[in-house]
Amino acid sequence: MNTISICSLWLALFWGAAPEGSLSGHPGFELQYTGTLSQVSRQGGTTVAKQFDAYVVLQGAEGGRAAFFVVNEQSGGGWAWPERFGRVTFDAENRRLDGRPLHVLQDHDGTRVPVELPSPVFEFASKIKADATWNSGKFTYEVRKKETLNKRSCWRVEARDNFGRRENLWIEEGGSLVVATQKRLFMGRGDEYELKVDLAAARPLTAKSLDQLNAPMTSLLELQSSLKRQPGETKGELAENQLKLVKDALPQIEKQANGTSLKDLAVTIARDSSAQSQRADNIANVAKKLVGQPAPEFSLTMLNQTTVSSKTQKDRITVLHFWDYRDSPLEEPYGQVGYLDYIHNRRKQHNVDVVGVAVNEGFAKPETTGAALRSVRKLRDFMNLGYAITTDSGETLKKFGDPRPLGAKLPVWVVIDPSGNVSHYNVGLYAVNPDEGLRELDAAILAQIRKLRSKE
Repeated sequence: MNTISICSLWLALFWGAAPEGSLSGHPGFELQYTGTLSQVSRQGGTTVAKQFDAYVVLQGAEGGRAAFFVVNEQSGGGWAWPERFGRVTFDAENRRLDGRPLHVLQDHDGTRVPVELPSPVFEFASKIKADATWNSGKFTYEVRKKETLNKRSCWRVEARDNFGRRENLWIEEGGSLVVATQKRLFMGRGDEYELKVDLAAARPLTAKSLDQLNAPMTSLLELQSSLKRQPGETKGELAENQLKLVKDALPQIEKQANGTSLKDLAVTIARDSSAQSQRADNIANVAKKLVGQPAPEFSLTMLNQTTVSSKTQKDRITVLHFWDYRDSPLEEPYGQVGYLDYIHNRRKQHNVDVVGVAVNEGFAKPETTGAALRSVRKLRDFMNLGYAITTDSGETLKKFGDPRPLGAKLPVWVVIDPSGNVSHYNVGLYAVNPDEGLRELDAAILAQIRKLRSKE
């Protein structure tokens, strides 16, 4: 039996009942998709909001298929590299069994909206025939006609819901391969978008070339799992322990990816981790200069127009939380102020004062102060915060080390002991276990509470 026959038999055993078309007879396929996400105006015109491409390695897996993917976004925001790739598994009928589907991330009115991309294989391929219709969930599918697209003979399948036509899919005739899609979707308060995806290239893989790809794909997925990022995480910042995991895994990934289509992803990871490590070193130097030293003198005005200052905080434990405190854009985890408010309520009876510092250049000018204050008050009311919030045009933050010129982001957390010395300093969000909250910050506060008690 020749190699092609063996491959065909193997695929028939493992890939099951869905028709294969051009996907049959090979251990795997490299697929390259290109796409656009365009906003539709009220007049019906479109403006491209995002361009992207998706690289997919499709191969047989036990009982079905597996697809490793990498999504690259050129505009309109995007996922950080740990969320740009992944693995999806399908059963014999192309139903998704496991894994997060391909997505792009669109910034819409200050909110990051995940937009799911079509699967590379059609779930209902076995149902396709002339004039066929069927229902699945809220959608009705109808096979419309044959069309030639991207030099492939395709069936055009139309999917509608109760609100009208929502999606057109072009499926390779006699197979499962998704050749193109065109889909309507909505964001925010009914803003309409159009998603278009086209198959730009499809290349069969030999067993040898598939093995070469499986090595870096496995290492990338192991690294992704070890980072333990929250599902749907949209921020690119990695914690110190995560950066170490990346540093340790990179040499092997770079070696395995060299000469493959995954080399660019490995280069992206190396560049990003190097930049983040440099930022972390710069911030560590700032912390080294501050911790254990007298805190810079400060005087901040609270929303009720009273003042909190170095003098008013003498003999007390003070937690300064520098953040923008704006009501828009507002994204989880909201600067972790919910956890901070919990600490405030739990520790305030022990001479602990939590002070939120709203950093906004708008406070420096009378004509913009009103709008900046309204934004802070809206956030305070939305989050139902009980601790004091003050305002800062950025001058106080500079005294404590503004991380933004270093390429880092707010918040900044500072714990000042009763003697007026900085005892704890952190830039960025804390790693959080939902059951424990801001454990690292609370531990720093508790250490100062114990010192106070020991002096009583």
